[in-house]
Amino acid sequence: MEPFQPRPCCFHAEAEGRDTGRAMSHENVETVRRFIEATRSGEGPWTEAFIAVSDPSIEHIRLPAASGPEMYSGHDGLRRWFADMAAIWQEWRTEVEEIVDAGPETVAARIRFIGVGRDSGAPVEARLGLVCVLRAGKVLRSRTYASGEEAFEAVGLSA
Repeated sequence: MEPFQPRPCCFHAEAEGRDTGRAMSHENVETVRRFIEATRSGEGPWTEAFIAVSDPSIEHIRLPAASGPEMYSGHDGLRRWFADMAAIWQEWRTEVEEIVDAGPETVAARIRFIGVGRDSGAPVEARLGLVCVLRAGKVLRSRTYASGEEAFEAVGLSA
């Protein structure tokens, strides 16, 4: 899988000073935490909470093995992604296992997906990874990886 390239679309905070950079890093981590925690079944508040922390021009790249398009663009794309997930899963949610500041405007996370198949009723649990690039405090680009290790390696962190 190709490495994640967050730098070209990032806005760097280093020039604003160390305290501002640290505050932005903490804010970015918390934004991505809300992004992950809003990834769950149920229409309305969860979908809107997910969109609230997403840039209007977001690109959300899902796992290639999943159903539907590989990339969802913009807020309408995120709504389609939620609808596609609802077609597959009777219920589902993601939980943060580990989340780290991975550089200017970049956050990496190890996440746990828990779901129940819509047609099969089978419970599923998977440990995945996520990398998000932010702009102005909102998620601009997100990409899901098959493991946390893969996500961390994609941004140059030790697995």
